[in-house]
Amino acid sequence: MKFRIFALGLLLAGLASSCVQEDLSGCRNTHKMVLSYLGDGTTEIFGDKICRVEMYVFDAQNNCVENFVVPNDQVAARTAQLPPLAPGDYRVVCLGNTHRTKVHNLSAGRFDAIRFADATYLEGGVASGNDSLYHASVPVKVDGFTGKNANRTTLVSFASSHYDVAIEVAGIPQPDVRAGALPLLEICGVTPCTDFENRACGEATDYRLETKYDAGKMLLTARTNIMRHTNHEDVNVSLRTASGESTFVEINLAEFIVANPKIDCSKHEVLIPIRIEFTSVGVEVSVPEWFVQDVKPEF
Repeated sequence: MKFRIFALGLLLAGLASSCVQEDLSGCRNTHKMVLSYLGDGTTEIFGDKICRVEMYVFDAQNNCVENFVVPNDQVAARTAQLPPLAPGDYRVVCLGNTHRTKVHNLSAGRFDAIRFADATYLEGGVASGNDSLYHASVPVKVDGFTGKNANRTTLVSFASSHYDVAIEVAGIPQPDVRAGALPLLEICGVTPCTDFENRACGEATDYRLETKYDAGKMLLTARTNIMRHTNHEDVNVSLRTASGESTFVEINLAEFIVANPKIDCSKHEVLIPIRIEFTSVGVEVSVPEWFVQDVKPEF
């Protein structure tokens, strides 16, 4: 009987020892990333503005060790799961709404050298604009697994990376319309890229906008996005003939913004609305009436 009790004691001691000495090197903490965007207010509007998120994880040497598209259910829940990572210091960069956007120079080792831009532009083509892009960057510390406090949460706050541009052209000369020769709308001198520090960059280029024509209203419209450049004086909106050989009107963006102070480019949510109208005395440029009537703080 004493031998049985002694043997049982040894067995329990061995089990306890194996639990204490268990190899935890392969275990990882779970890390939850809470996705947030407040725009220009205090109300959460992430779900209203962002529907797709790409996540890039960099180690302490700025090497990209993980990159992936966050699953739709996690985006909808505003909660992304960080993949298992070895203990260390990391930086997580997220891009929102990258539908037609590609990342360039990911292995550069510097965030100001890694850029995202329209895929058509990066492939050498003429882009029509950018996605409604958003950016977030946050440091993350991953601790070794101990079994205690294994679940961590980090807030990922997004900022805007784009301006929204809406253009309408009224009263296009009917001979041009009947001939199917609708004018061309271009935004010239735009900055085509944004780096991983959310700063617009890259050599200036021209966007040729995709347009729609409503014959009933005799209205040509275009809606696009451009990167958040700061050199408005170098950017022009041009309405050209269908052949592109001559220009009806050219609008300098800096002058237009000064003339319409309700357009505040310091905000996250920025809409630049432009109305071009052919009249009996020439071409007039203004903001659309709907913008004057409906303008209000965007969230």
